Amino acid sequence: EYGQRLAAVVNIVTKTGPETPSGTIEMNYGSYNTFSPVIEYGGSNKEGNIHYYFSANYTSTDRGLDTPEPKNQSNFNQGGTDALHDYSQGNEEFAKIDDDLDNTNKLSLVMFNNYDFYQIPTYPSSFNSGDPMFQKGYVDSFGNTNGPGATTYNFIPYNTDDWQAETNSYIQAVWKHTFNDHSFMYLSPYYKYSEIVVGNDPTNDLATAMNGISPVSGATPSSFDENRHVNNYGLKGDFTDRPDNKNLVKYGFQSQFSQAVGDVSLQTVNGAGDIMAPYTDNGTDTETFESLYAQDDYTIRSNLILNAGLRFDATQFQFPGNTNYNDQALQPRIGLNYLPNSKTKLHVFYGRLFQPAPLEDLYDAFDYANGGGLQHYDIKAEKDNYYETGITRQISATHAISLNVYYKDAVNMLDDAELANTDIAQPFNYAHGFAYGAEVAVQGTINAHWSDYLNYAYDVAMGQGISGGIWALGSSAPTTNDYMYLDHVQLHTANGGVTYNKNGFWWTGELLYGSGLRTGPDNDGALTPHLTANTTVGKEFFCPSLRRKLKVSLDLLNLTNDVYPITLDNGFNGSHFAPGFEVFTHLIVEI
Repeated sequence: EYGQRLAAVVNIVTKTGPETPSGTIEMNYGSYNTFSPVIEYGGSNKEGNIHYYFSANYTSTDRGLDTPEPKNQSNFNQGGTDALHDYSQGNEEFAKIDDDLDNTNKLSLVMFNNYDFYQIPTYPSSFNSGDPMFQKGYVDSFGNTNGPGATTYNFIPYNTDDWQAETNSYIQAVWKHTFNDHSFMYLSPYYKYSEIVVGNDPTNDLATAMNGISPVSGATPSSFDENRHVNNYGLKGDFTDRPDNKNLVKYGFQSQFSQAVGDVSLQTVNGAGDIMAPYTDNGTDTETFESLYAQDDYTIRSNLILNAGLRFDATQFQFPGNTNYNDQALQPRIGLNYLPNSKTKLHVFYGRLFQPAPLEDLYDAFDYANGGGLQHYDIKAEKDNYYETGITRQISATHAISLNVYYKDAVNMLDDAELANTDIAQPFNYAHGFAYGAEVAVQGTINAHWSDYLNYAYDVAMGQGISGGIWALGSSAPTTNDYMYLDHVQLHTANGGVTYNKNGFWWTGELLYGSGLRTGPDNDGALTPHLTANTTVGKEFFCPSLRRKLKVSLDLLNLTNDVYPITLDNGFNGSHFAPGFEVFTHLIVEI
């Protein structure tokens, strides 16, 4: 049933309006002048056949993105305490309306909109381009050396005014028709609009070249701006039937057309230190994809269920200059669930997976920045063989433990490179790749008022060779053809917590551990491990003067004030440091 993206399947059950119209108003305020009001409201008509639910929120903060500022010009084990040029604001609106037309037909309408604006953070004014961290050959506190083959600590003057804004709007209609007591169908047209606007500051973006300072790693400074949007039109449908008590059959399809239009502009500096006229690409990119699938849940016996199916995906890209790229894949998938007894569940799965690249072609801008002559768009779809097995066991009357082990074998593995000083990702392909790992989880209740959980994951992901989009990597391209860690790998991740809840009072404490993401040339190093502690305390009560039920709570985050590096000199994410100790308050009023 699922395809086109490989990251996860997220199951979201949207709230349905209650019989009696009601809602809540929430006010949130905390560190970095973070302010966020939220309102939600839902209900139904007198007849009970129409239900509705609405929500809206607004957020503003002086720390929209994690700062790139280390503690000082040579200590990267800790981050700085400033959040300079880091303001962010945004809003989200959501609505859902359900109408039970009759006993066999139901209509639903889902609408969503969000807007986010954020400044690109800078270094303090005490940092300047002559500092060692911005020079070739500089060795940082993790042993990373800036130089040929290494990514760079890019100097950004403190008064640089780069920013980025994103808009997403989505609307979907769903018609459900029930044929009889064992079969029904869904038909769902949808539309999504996505826009990104990047504002640049050429004078400061290009400051190192204009001042005659040799760029680190021999990179060419550039200043990028964009005003581009994508229209997506799609239709999904499926038919579900239970012909007997052993089979649950499902057939489905999806078709989508996407078109990206708008300007992408790039400025560079010539050998004399003069800002060149902007190069602008306003080409139109289009993509269509089609998907079909059929699957069956077959109950072999009461404790043994086989799920098997076949999926087909095809995608077609068309970029300016009559550059076309088409691909498709047939994807068999099979899974088995076995319950040997009432306390144990086993599962195994094999699936062939297919993921095309996003509709984003920045080839012309990269080609211009590199003086021309780059190989043209050649980014390919990723194709994987994915294997998973796991066991869930009830180890006591109150606790369950689960273990999952997985392995992925990939051809043309997709990864992302960050474009200049923006949060825009340009995909590229490793020729081959693999990922494997294990995840353990324990959760349950200690008694009537206490509950706990513990999770641990070990994950490895590596890629080898570049088979597409090497022009997107620039100076961060791999210097070896050997297998290398991907930049988002963290070998060990763990978290655990306990919650107390009684008579409207609750308290939660949690610990989060990470062994550190990758850093250095070819991602051959790892950052320092970090352990952070968070706690929340809250109370729900009835306020007689307001005649309303209230909830108040207090969050205390990163209690040890560990301003650890999240990413450092990372090819995709650049450098970012975690915020220190933070405090947030919440007040919820029923309406």
